[in-house]
Amino acid sequence: MSETTPTPEEGVTPQRISGTLPIEARAVFRLSSAIFYLIGLLVTGALVAAAYWFDWPTWIQIGLIVLVVIDVVYSLIDLIWFQKWKQERFTYDVQPLEIRIHHGIITTHDVLIPMTKVQYVHAEQGPLLRKYGLQTITIGTAAGSHDIYAIEESFAKTLREQIAIYARIEEEDVV
Repeated sequence: MSETTPTPEEGVTPQRISGTLPIEARAVFRLSSAIFYLIGLLVTGALVAAAYWFDWPTWIQIGLIVLVVIDVVYSLIDLIWFQKWKQERFTYDVQPLEIRIHHGIITTHDVLIPMTKVQYVHAEQGPLLRKYGLQTITIGTAAGSHDIYAIEESFAKTLREQIAIYARIEEEDVV
């Protein structure tokens, strides 16, 4: 897709843009989750150390050890499988009249956003996304905001501009 998308005034029929997340998104999801789980393990590890150091009751020590084991097992399952599935099962479809975002692993979400309700489109890029050349696009409505996570930086600009064009078209038609 080209960097700039022609406007309807130039006589070009609006196109549908759909896709999934790039494979690099999986690395970003895994790194951010790993940081989160590492912090959790440090906190629970400190609690286990405090339990032994201050000679807390045995049931508390055992409970904290069980908590650490559950934390390790869940974090490994999440990092190995859930982040892969999160990347594979995220799809988006941008059409002239609506945006459809489908995501979820256990509970799936299918969000349909009419272009008449779009108030703003925002691109965001944190340090992990910047490292992999990705951006997250946030689509704002009066009811809240919806994200298209971790898409390629060059395509994110095109997609953001296309959504803005479609939203303007609908706004002019309503008035």
